[in-house]
Amino acid sequence: MAWFARTSLGLVTLASAVLASIPVSSCAALHFYTESGSSGVLKSASVSNPGVFELADPSGFDRVVAISDVHGMYDSAVRLLEAGNIIDSNGNWIGGKTLLVIVGDDIDKGPQSLEVIDLWMKLSQEAPAAGGEVVHTLGNHETEFLADPTNKYTKALQAELQQDGLTTANLTDPTQPRGAYLRSEPVAALIGRWLFLHAGLYPNMSWASFKAESISVLDQGNYGDPFLSDPNSCMEAKDWWKDAATRQALESRLAQNGIWGVVQGHQPGAYYMPAVCGSIDNGHLIKIDNGMAPDAGSNPGHLLVFPHPAQMMAMAFPQTLSIASDGTTEPIVPVDFASLAPTPPLP
Repeated sequence: MAWFARTSLGLVTLASAVLASIPVSSCAALHFYTESGSSGVLKSASVSNPGVFELADPSGFDRVVAISDVHGMYDSAVRLLEAGNIIDSNGNWIGGKTLLVIVGDDIDKGPQSLEVIDLWMKLSQEAPAAGGEVVHTLGNHETEFLADPTNKYTKALQAELQQDGLTTANLTDPTQPRGAYLRSEPVAALIGRWLFLHAGLYPNMSWASFKAESISVLDQGNYGDPFLSDPNSCMEAKDWWKDAATRQALESRLAQNGIWGVVQGHQPGAYYMPAVCGSIDNGHLIKIDNGMAPDAGSNPGHLLVFPHPAQMMAMAFPQTLSIASDGTTEPIVPVDFASLAPTPPLP
């Protein structure tokens, strides 16, 4: 049972004084709603999407924490956030000046996608009062759902909606709170010199062009655009990391755009490192999909932590940590990809 009712979220517009206090460069990436009426019916909702979220200097935060691919596994996400001192046992934000980045794929596969979305919405509202923030980027399951809500991966989500007496409009209609939230999610987040991008494969274009394309596609609501849906897109690409030449070309493109590294989700077995956060290529690449989804093992997951956000502004590998659901904290040490043994593929 969720620690807050799905229907009890008080989605309110934040005052301009609160907005002014948020230490980020792109408030348009955040999610704000107008107050609901006494009947509980939302009066109106607005969607603002910057295409990409950018924060050149994250040193105003005490730490940057990332998670991805929760896939409806609400209970597992709650345990992780409690272990990382982001929420308390009542589900309230205690993360202080933490910047929490969700790198896509809240929905499908698991049984509680709606609770997961509501969790992020709740924390997005609570964090700024403590000096923290929540940034949520798209995953391929969000883009696929918004492009086609009846696609083959949505069986569990459709059942969940039906159980609650809801239609897909609850998640697609921008006048609905959850629909507005999903449609406000940017394609990527650039924090310092680190790019948080769901599939990790940054395309062969300048950062200015990538931003412009992201804005254009999301402004049109064209979630089926090849920019997002092509098998080799930044949302969908798989197994690109297996090829040394592809990784080298990617890292060269990143460097040309002043980006040191990528944090990716999308593949729980990426880099042949199942069920853990891991890094290769001298720290240029980090994977954080730990296989929380049922078809990937229902693993408890890990949080990725940058404990010194100022280090994220350097063209060098910063200190990074992994926090498990039992609170165990370990450093992430980049390894040589050639030393890793291939593992059986995961979904």
